[in-house]
Amino acid sequence: MFNKQNKAIFGLSLGHFAVDLYAAMLVPLYPMITTKLGINLALISSVIALGHLVSSLLQPIFGYIADKLRHRFFMVWGLILSCIFIPLSAKSNTVTAFLVCLLLGMIGNAFFHPQVSALIKDFNKNNPNLSKVMSIFLGLGTIGYAIGPYISTFFVDNFGIEKIWSLGLFGFTCALFMYFFVPKMPDKDCYIKENFFIIMKEILKNKTCMFLTIISVIKSALSISYGTYIPFLLQQKGFDLSSIGFIVTLFYISGGIGTIFSAKFEKKFKANNVIVISFISILPLICLFIPALNYNKYLAVILFILTGFFILLSVGIILTHAQNAIPKYTGVVSGVMQGFSWGIGALFLAPLGIIGQKFGVITILLLMAFIAFVIGVYTLKNKCLKN
Repeated sequence: MFNKQNKAIFGLSLGHFAVDLYAAMLVPLYPMITTKLGINLALISSVIALGHLVSSLLQPIFGYIADKLRHRFFMVWGLILSCIFIPLSAKSNTVTAFLVCLLLGMIGNAFFHPQVSALIKDFNKNNPNLSKVMSIFLGLGTIGYAIGPYISTFFVDNFGIEKIWSLGLFGFTCALFMYFFVPKMPDKDCYIKENFFIIMKEILKNKTCMFLTIISVIKSALSISYGTYIPFLLQQKGFDLSSIGFIVTLFYISGGIGTIFSAKFEKKFKANNVIVISFISILPLICLFIPALNYNKYLAVILFILTGFFILLSVGIILTHAQNAIPKYTGVVSGVMQGFSWGIGALFLAPLGIIGQKFGVITILLLMAFIAFVIGVYTLKNKCLKN
């Protein structure tokens, strides 16, 4: 039962869990880092956005190189860079040191994602349950992303931020495990010879991929902005650091569950309808969450956690349909759908930080929910994705 294919799925999923755990580790610490560095919400937002932008621009390029070289270098060293430099960025004492460590950690993230997402498809090219496998793989990454905030806040509360570097040991162990456990690269039906820019042009000219890229950007912007700014709002409402970390963790765990079950939702409701449900649901949930914060905090937390489920509900559908649209370039397509889209979505942080500084975090939540609602209505009216 534990054959080459299953070993690959397990090893790659473990690595995905670990690398995304580090990607979210800083989220609940941003208010503390902001105070420590003596900067404001707008500046910290710009620094975070720059880190995500660098990662996003590099992911399609690393996916292209990984498709050509067919070597496991990217997945192993990507995780190692992330697990070393992201924890180190939390203990930085200057904005420059914070930015450098954050960039190196995000470059590791860019190394990792395109290759492992392509490998999941490569190791399962004859598997009729590819959508299910991809949903589980992506969902475990999201759950890792969910656990990261709780681990970091628990660690800082009990051991102090100066020792946070030791959290990197887990990721280093997972990287070694992947190296010895994930089989060597499978043979491709054909090796890509085209120039990177020709491939990118082909991807962006494909109507399905273009639509899914826009969807991925908005989903990424929602996930990043809600995860980034909710800690500031909860801090204003009197929540302590551990509670904030736990709530953000539950938010992303809920999203991970949504990702894992996206294939089942697709089978029952069809792909286009799942995307519509995913986007339209966010606005009413946020409109209920905001007043609930003032009269019933438990209800507010439940509504926020449920929002995470709908934000990430269609992630597996998006990546699988994009890879199927252009199967020759799975690494590059994965880099566009996961990395490039995530980084472009993170660019929303810079203007949103300015808006939040002037009008408050609640304005950010409502604005992003309204954008999602408009995208959902457009998808419903135009039936953008063939089921």
